[in-house]
Amino acid sequence: MRSLSTIAAAVIASGAFFVSANDEPTYMRSSLYTILVKSDSQNERLQKQLDETKTNEFIAIAKDIANTDAKKAAGDTISIPKVQIPLAKFQEIPIPSQFNDHNLSLRVIDYDPIKETITPEEKALYTPEKSNSKKFGGFMKSLGGEMLADQAGTSNSAILSTDDMEDYLPAVLMKHFNSTNTAPELVGKWFGYNNESESRWDKNFGLISERGLQNASAEDIEKAKSSGFFSSKLAGKGFDLINNTYVLAVNLRFRSNQAVVAESQALAEGVFGSIGSLAGAAASAAAGEGFQVQAVTYLYKLDWNDEISANFAENYFDKNASMEDLINAGICKLSFVGKDKASCNVRQSVLNTTPESELIKRATGRAIDNAINKLQAQHEVFRTVAPIQRMEEDGTIFAGIGLKENLTKGDKYEVLEAIEDPETGRISYKSVATVEPDEKRIWDNRYGAAEELAEQAKDTDATAVNLGASAFKGKKGKDYTGYYLRLKKKK
Repeated sequence: MRSLSTIAAAVIASGAFFVSANDEPTYMRSSLYTILVKSDSQNERLQKQLDETKTNEFIAIAKDIANTDAKKAAGDTISIPKVQIPLAKFQEIPIPSQFNDHNLSLRVIDYDPIKETITPEEKALYTPEKSNSKKFGGFMKSLGGEMLADQAGTSNSAILSTDDMEDYLPAVLMKHFNSTNTAPELVGKWFGYNNESESRWDKNFGLISERGLQNASAEDIEKAKSSGFFSSKLAGKGFDLINNTYVLAVNLRFRSNQAVVAESQALAEGVFGSIGSLAGAAASAAAGEGFQVQAVTYLYKLDWNDEISANFAENYFDKNASMEDLINAGICKLSFVGKDKASCNVRQSVLNTTPESELIKRATGRAIDNAINKLQAQHEVFRTVAPIQRMEEDGTIFAGIGLKENLTKGDKYEVLEAIEDPETGRISYKSVATVEPDEKRIWDNRYGAAEELAEQAKDTDATAVNLGASAFKGKKGKDYTGYYLRLKKKK
């Protein structure tokens, strides 16, 4: 069977060469499909919990006094219960710039009706194995306040079960993926599937060429137009990216800090006795009043390799097979990578005139970013690369990594040299050095950072927001222009 890299020679005649047009440096990214898990029963329970929280009543009144006019002017979602605002804002939050947007049209999973159909066998089959040792350490750290902080920690914090969602969610997700043919649809998007088209599959490889050429220079593209061999190699890079396609399922929860602490303390006392009581008391003191958005995330990866690629090329792409044929073949599947949980406090202030829904949206975006960072720290396969933007004479390296990626003092990043196979055009990375960030020059690129700065006092230092990139301590005399950075180890 021939590979799709060979078929890619068809791109030569089409002239379909693209370079990504955005404000970020263009380079080959992994692709991400984000989907929201919604549960009406969970929302009702969390709303009841909020209604019973005394801090909620005080802060809501204070903010209403300060923000009534601003909310009306901004068309704020006043009529929507607080617990539903993160859900309503989810699709407005862009895919993180380190990924290509590979979203399908379906962005919301209705958890409750699917859960009712889950059999004990399905529940057992799709529930990941748990590690008791990791669970203990992560749980105790979460009681210390990690899950109440704006910045996610580096360890895999425990996912506390306030209902049975964590028990059933893996099975619910897989049942949804199977019933909606998520994996074949992801492949279909890569290859421009259109059942109304005569060829069904995009023979010009539009999306694949675009993403495969994202790190190609203008000179490279000119060469590709006149050289079939070079063109095939560039398109081949796009095919390699199919193997880096991920699905991130997110369950969002709007909660009061005090309710989270009370829940954690009760669970700790039941599991760890007096030790749990002490940890819970410490967490309660650290939490204070206020609210947070929690993001519970489950990560899946599209299975793709040379054998699947060749099978697809010969039996489905070449033969103009239908999506139904591809689905029935069962060659497109998703594999579970990992799960995690992160949170972000909602920055409330009586003097802040920003609509409350926007504050919750900001916290939602940051909570999702924090969860992605934790998944990357735990799972090397999910880590992405960032191009080195520039260097200074003293060896300082600048790259578009910052607080959004949870960059902190003491983190270690690999300097990677991209090596292209002369025959296949495939890219591999060779680690040539290790660097750490300059703690005084870490970019604040968190979701809504510029807006948050504008809301603060005029004399607030804007240096971190305006950096545009973070500095890393390199060695003088070493030129890493054109190289990349990738997380090696969190502090």
